[in-house]
Amino acid sequence: MSLLNPPSEDIAHPGWTSLLLLAIPLLLGANDGYLREIEEEAKRQAATLTIDQTSDSLPATPVAKPEEISADRLASSLDQTAFEQALRETLPGTYALYQQFDATRRQAVYVFYQKDNRLGSISEQVIQLLSTKP
Repeated sequence: MSLLNPPSEDIAHPGWTSLLLLAIPLLLGANDGYLREIEEEAKRQAATLTIDQTSDSLPATPVAKPEEISADRLASSLDQTAFEQALRETLPGTYALYQQFDATRRQAVYVFYQKDNRLGSISEQVIQLLSTKP
């Protein structure tokens, strides 16, 4: 952190957000199982990014409806049980945090998903709810 820049400018840097997301489990005293889930999720995300970069040269041949398959979104209009299953399969680290919530906060995440089904937004919502007191 530079002495010439106010701390708020350094915190707003996108790299700090990524670092904070990686540090949250450590700050919360996460167990080895949770860390393994985070590593697996990172590997899946890296594989998705690799696949997305190489598929640009291939012709698009959709097998299912576009809203059903997307690298950065959950399928829309899932019921809460299906939403939880999809969250567990696509974002196991986020799902581990989600499991810590009471029924009210789980419902809040589900309502948020109904408005915005992007994976990144859902993860941010879970982290935001995790950081607020019940």
